[in-house]
Parts: sequence; C-alpha cells; structure tokens
Amino acid sequence: MTGQPTKRPDTELAHLAWCIMVAVTLARREGKALSPLQTHAFIMQWLSTAQKRKLFPKSLAQDIIWLQEQGNRNGPAARLYSKIEYIWLASSGELATQSTLFRFTCMIDTLRTMGWQDYLLSDADWQNGWKFDSEIPAVYTQKSGLHGSFTEAGALIQPLEIRLTGEPDGIFPLLEQCRLIVDPYTTNQEYTAFLLQPDATDRTQNNCVA
Repeated sequence: MTGQPTKRPDTELAHLAWCIMVAVTLARREGKALSPLQTHAFIMQWLSTAQKRKLFPKSLAQDIIWLQEQGNRNGPAARLYSKIEYIWLASSGELATQSTLFRFTCMIDTLRTMGWQDYLLSDADWQNGWKFDSEIPAVYTQKSGLHGSFTEAGALIQPLEIRLTGEPDGIFPLLEQCRLIVDPYTTNQEYTAFLLQPDATDRTQNNCVA
C-alpha cells in the first residue's frame, strides 16, 4: 500500500481516486472503515453519495459505475480500495515509482477484474505444464520462481517466466501501463509465455545491495 497522497492531482480520474483515498484515511482516523468490510461499505456509500450529488464531471460517470458494479458483484472481495489505489497510481504517474513486485501485483489484480484466472503452481505442476484450460484466459506463475525472483524490497533480481492461456493480446497494453518489461519466450498450442525482465530501478537497487 502506498502512502497517503498529499498533493491534489491534475487529471480527473486521479482526482476521483485521490478524493476517495483521502475520505477513507479521514474515516480511519475517526475509528471508522477499520476492517475490510467497513472499508468496503464506506467506499460504496461514498460512491453513492458522490453520484447522487453529482460531485464529479460526467466524464467520470462510467468509472464510478464500474466501481459500484465491482462492489455489488463481489462484496469485500472486490478489494475496492486496492483498485482505487491502483487507479491513483496509474493515472497520477506514481505507478512508475513503485517496485516491480508492486507493479506486477497490480497487473495480476487488474487481470482478475477483467475475468482472468490466476494460478500459482507447484514445481511439479510447472514442470508438467499444468493448465486449467487452453481457451480460458489465465495467468500461471511458478510459486518457487516468484518467491525467488524478488528481493524483500520488491526488486526483480532475475527474469521471471509467466505463462498465459486464452487470448493474450489484451495483456500487452496492461504490461505497458504497469511499466513492466517483458521478452517473448515461447509460444505453442498449450500456452503463451514471456519473461518478465528487471528494469533500471531493479538494477540500481540490486547494485546497491551488492
């Protein structure tokens, strides 16, 4: 989780996310919205109030509706605050300052909201090329590889293989948005794969550690 933003952002979408994050922060200081359930209920009520009072431009109507739909459909499991935090990071330019692990996690969370499945595989399942279904959009990561590829600070220290099933085209704009560097690895009838590569920030952090 990022720190509370102190500067009001310029873009409308970033401003919406900023307002919600500030409201949640103030509620928590008052002893409200302390649990995931309370936070979810608070954000849903906040969105409803903002919509009724027309507090934001019409250009943000679909974004507000999307958040409400996510909250109504999935309840606290929608993780609205995490989604709002990601919107703030992506639309304000702050996402680029986060660690590769944080940006990778944002990508996975966003894919989930798009209906993708997410699987962490054991070494045996990874070696056997296990998949749920070749036609179902899903992302697969080797659990041991994931844990061994990042430092405690979230820097990527070695290329990490990611496997995909389903139609992969939609993931590449998301990778770019999350400032993640990938190289094509292999493509066959079973899955598409790429290697997540360390970026300049990772290399700087790793050199400092060394």
